[in-house]
Amino acid sequence: MKNLYASNMRNIYLKPGEVLVTGTPALVSTILGSCVAVTMFSASRGLGAICHAMLPVNCSQETDFRYVDTALRYLHAKMMEHDGGNDLVVKLFGGAQVLDTGEPAPEKQTVGDQNIAQAEAVLASLGLAVSVCDTGGYRGRKLFFCTQNGDVYLRRMRAQTSNQ
Repeated sequence: MKNLYASNMRNIYLKPGEVLVTGTPALVSTILGSCVAVTMFSASRGLGAICHAMLPVNCSQETDFRYVDTALRYLHAKMMEHDGGNDLVVKLFGGAQVLDTGEPAPEKQTVGDQNIAQAEAVLASLGLAVSVCDTGGYRGRKLFFCTQNGDVYLRRMRAQTSNQ
């Protein structure tokens, strides 16, 4: 990881509701709780893409990348515009339950669960298979996505402790 920071790549912090599609080498970092991030990489085109989505479904007609469905369809469309579909590698991360809501209710999905389910459904509808998946659980994640080679480095955050 230290070598990535020391390289001449541009460092970008991706905030919630943002997307990035680039052919320029960059190290993109983001922090996920219940949000999800999806990366797409095409080695033949040298294209990398990532989104940081907060909520599962966009009910409006506006292009709003805070929503999983909108962000993923946008990333896919941009990759297809550049013929990046033949060797597309897709990875999915996040969707943790980071807030202590007491006893888990099996019949009720958390926002993280809904984000994961929506991401999987949209990717499947686009005909995209997920090659790497690290989702759910109770700990947030810090991601580092290298747009030069499609590698993703993940660091799990410390679990929150209750001060009772």
